Amino acid sequence: MRSRATLITQETYALLRDLIVSNRLRAGQKLVDRELAEELGVSRTPIREALGRLAMTGLIEQRARRGYYVCHFTVDQVIDLYEFRKMLETHSIALAARNAKPTHLREFEAILSEFKLLTGDPKDHARAAKLDVDIHRLIALAGANKSLQMAMENVLDKLMCFVSIEIDDRNALKVAYDEHEQLYEYVKNKDEAGASALMLKHIDNAERTLVQAFEARNALQRSILGSKQKRVAWQDK
Repeated sequence: MRSRATLITQETYALLRDLIVSNRLRAGQKLVDRELAEELGVSRTPIREALGRLAMTGLIEQRARRGYYVCHFTVDQVIDLYEFRKMLETHSIALAARNAKPTHLREFEAILSEFKLLTGDPKDHARAAKLDVDIHRLIALAGANKSLQMAMENVLDKLMCFVSIEIDDRNALKVAYDEHEQLYEYVKNKDEAGASALMLKHIDNAERTLVQAFEARNALQRSILGSKQKRVAWQDK
């Protein structure tokens, strides 16, 4: 049986992870253990242990003599992550098509049923992102390969930062639902090749959307920085 201290650390880790992936703790933000402990109502010990775990997932980084900061992902890092995701998930879903049990299929159906009810309203955004990741976590579980499942858990923690961008409007939400429903059909029918091919397409679509969003963000930041530099130069004249 797990000790109370272990449970508190795991709960603290999950809470901090959710604060990061929901952007309530923003990219580049410094994470101060004392402040986080006060906010979450725990001691600093589980905060420090949770921060160490989060640093291992790549969601935060530890800077020498400066503490922990929420990671700021670049376009190149997103591309690297999604290339790795393709390698893992195309095989993961093939294994799911081979090994999925009736209980996995029923859970897949339940998630899809809830997903279908979402309207694309901004208030549904966080729920949609969680359901999306839940489907991919279930696929890894159904594959019945512990090592692959552990690798996917690490990737999925990072992906939660991006999924809300992938499904940021009603049309994208419908496309995501349709693709997940097709993935379910392939798994149910034990079509490993079909499931793997569709997963590759699904991830390619998600990567394309993300890269476009990041490039638009970077262009806006460059424009803002350029405007500031022009104002400073004008004031110095």
